[in-house]
Amino acid sequence: MAQSKAIVSIASYLLISLFLTLHNKMVLQWYNFGFPWLVTAVHSLGGIIGMHILLVTGYFTPKKLDSKQMKILLIFSLLYTVNIAMSNVSLHYVSVPLHQIVRGTVPVFTVIITLIWGLSPQGYSWRVYSSLAPVVVGVGLTTYADYYSFSLIGFILTLTGTILAATKTVVTNTILVGGYKLKLPAFDLLYRLTPLTFVQTITWSIMSGEASKAWAFLQKLQSQSDSSSNNSNGVYSLAGALMVNGAIAFVLNIASFTASKNTSALAMTVTGNVKVVLTVVLGCALFRVTLTSLSVVGIILTIAGGAVYSAVRLNEARKAREQANKEMA
Repeated sequence: MAQSKAIVSIASYLLISLFLTLHNKMVLQWYNFGFPWLVTAVHSLGGIIGMHILLVTGYFTPKKLDSKQMKILLIFSLLYTVNIAMSNVSLHYVSVPLHQIVRGTVPVFTVIITLIWGLSPQGYSWRVYSSLAPVVVGVGLTTYADYYSFSLIGFILTLTGTILAATKTVVTNTILVGGYKLKLPAFDLLYRLTPLTFVQTITWSIMSGEASKAWAFLQKLQSQSDSSSNNSNGVYSLAGALMVNGAIAFVLNIASFTASKNTSALAMTVTGNVKVVLTVVLGCALFRVTLTSLSVVGIILTIAGGAVYSAVRLNEARKAREQANKEMA
């Protein structure tokens, strides 16, 4: 039962994440809305609305937190916000393939962080380490063509975002499971997290000047819409697309936190790499991009690595349960 729940949650997270990525690309292509902090704010706003609906309908009840727990939550919200924004900002400096290959090393950083923090005292088996190798190599092969096309600042930002992504995944899993004396349910954590993220992203958007640029962009878009008989790409159409984008982001947050609770941090990062490769495949199908033979090999390696990792972790969990049952008997 637990294994089935884990499989369903991780599959849901993967599919919704793919859908959001493709929708983000469509919004960017149709409207050229290149304001990453405001897009993050829209995602947070969708979360705020969605969580309040669930709260009013009695789907969950918030726990009472003391001042220490609120401080931990605030620190986590900063990590959560910066992680998302860093990924978006770094895309302005590097190509998507380079961004993908660097993000493909998230499992490596996840293992390192988990071991440094002592969250896995016994470490991982050689089988787990072996299963990660084809995942990282596969993403590298898939995006090899543009590997050397990057600026130094872009590479540093992307690498920083990768480390933040690994850290966020580990911390999320720890908080949901019960570390740091929080043990918050996924919905409760999202309910408290989204308003903090919204305030942080809006504040930085204003301070960085992005908000004023976005306002000028919207005015220009409305002017063009008024002077044209075709209003398909006007402000109202953009607003509708962003609303849908925010709704998808809310559903993804639910799926992400649920998957984090039902699986492991390493499983989440490996799933993220499989998602990257599937995005490449779907992107090629939608936009008629031709894959090289090297890219095809990379895709096969990544998917195979994810499958092997899942099989190894399930087998190890089964053996651990059998051993625990023998000791109890």
